[in-house]
Amino acid sequence: MQKTAKSPRAFVLVVCVLAVLVFAFVLAGATLSVAGDNKNPDTSAVFTDDILSQAGVSLEDGDKVLRVDTEGAVSLTVLRAQDVEVIYRGKSFSVKCADCTVAEAIELAGITLSGAETVTPALDSKVSENTVIEIVADSYVVLTADGEVMEIATKAKTVEEFFEDISFTLGKDDILDTDLSAEIYDGIEISVKRVEYKEEVRTEYIDYEFITEETEDMYLGVTSVERYGEEGEKEVTYKCKYVDGVFESDEFIKEEIIKEPVNQLELVGTYVEPEYDEPDYDYDYDYDYGYDSDSSYAPPSGNSGTFTDHNGNKVSYTSVLTGSSTAYYAAEGAYTATGVPVHVGGVAVNPDIIPYGTSLYIVSTDGSKVYGYATAVDTGSALMSGEALVDVFYPTYDDCVYWGRCDVTVYILG
Repeated sequence: MQKTAKSPRAFVLVVCVLAVLVFAFVLAGATLSVAGDNKNPDTSAVFTDDILSQAGVSLEDGDKVLRVDTEGAVSLTVLRAQDVEVIYRGKSFSVKCADCTVAEAIELAGITLSGAETVTPALDSKVSENTVIEIVADSYVVLTADGEVMEIATKAKTVEEFFEDISFTLGKDDILDTDLSAEIYDGIEISVKRVEYKEEVRTEYIDYEFITEETEDMYLGVTSVERYGEEGEKEVTYKCKYVDGVFESDEFIKEEIIKEPVNQLELVGTYVEPEYDEPDYDYDYDYDYGYDSDSSYAPPSGNSGTFTDHNGNKVSYTSVLTGSSTAYYAAEGAYTATGVPVHVGGVAVNPDIIPYGTSLYIVSTDGSKVYGYATAVDTGSALMSGEALVDVFYPTYDDCVYWGRCDVTVYILG
C-alpha cells in the first residue's frame, strides 16, 4: 500500500487550533476548590500542577485532585485525605484516602479479602474523617478428633464458642490440648482425645506354694514329690481407661476366687540307718594290703548258716553270693542313689539282686581281702549290666587300687 504524506497546510492548521485553545483557556481562567473552599486564582496557567503551585496549594499524601475542563475554563477540586483506621484480625492499620470507599481503604491497607469476611461499614460506603473499618474474618481451625483431621472455618472468638458453633460435644473425661477460654486465631490446631472407661473381667492364675514334710520312710536327704501343685484361678474386675480406643491403664475393683490353688507337697527323708556294732575298717591289714595270716576267718559252709568274721566272731547269714567286685571313691559330700552320703561300708549293688538296705559281709573268695560289714545303698552301670556283683566304697584312690577287681563272697545277713 502506498503511504500518503500529510500536507504542510494540514500541519499548520492543527498548530493553529491548539494555539486558539490555549489562548481560550488563558482567557477563561481557572477556578479552584480546596476542601470546599472556592478560589479564583489569578493565573494564566493551563496545567494542574502549575495552577496549584501559583495558587499556593500543596498536596499531601492521599489527597486527590479532580479536574474539569469546560468551554476553555479549568475547574480544579482538591479533596483532602482523611485518616481511616482498618482493624483486621486484631491488628490496626492506618491509611489516608480522599473520597474513597471502604473497599478502597482496605485495599490501601494492603489487605486482600477472600469474601468470607464480615466488613463494617459496608464495602461500598464512603469513608469520612476518622472512620474505623472493622474486618471480622473467618478463622480456619484444624480440629483433630474421633480419628479425623478437619479444617473448619469459624467466626468464633474462643475455643468454647467454636465448639458451640459446630455443636461439638466434649465428654467429661475427654482430653483437650488447649483451654476452652483460649482465643481463636487463623490456623489454630485443636486436638481432642476421647476417653472411655470400661469395666473388664479377666481370668488370672493364682500361684501355688511349695510345702515340705519330713518322713522317716525315706533315707536322710532323699526327696520325693508326694503331690504336684496346681494353679488356682480367679476372676478380677478392673476399671480400664481407653484413650481414642487404645488401652492406657487399669484400676483394680474386685476379685472372686474360682478355683483354689493346690500346694505342692514334697517329702524329705530323715531316716538314718542305725550303726552296727562292728569293728572299724582296719581289718588287720597293712598297706601292703596283704591279709594278716593270723586272721581267724573261715569259709562258709552251705547256703545258710554261720561263718567266722575277721575278728573271730560267729555270724549268721541267710544266703551267700559270689561274683566279681570292684571299688570306687567319690568327692566328700557326694550322695548315693538312696540319698545317703557316701561312706566306708556303703556299697553299690544291683537292687534287683540285692535290695537297698540289705546288710552284707564282703570278703574275697581266697580270704586275702576283707571289706567286712556293709549296707547296700548305691548302684551303678556296671552293677546293673552284671559286670560286677558289688562295688565297694573307699575314701581314697589308693584304697581302690588296693582292692582292684577281685572275686568275692557276699553274705546276706539275717
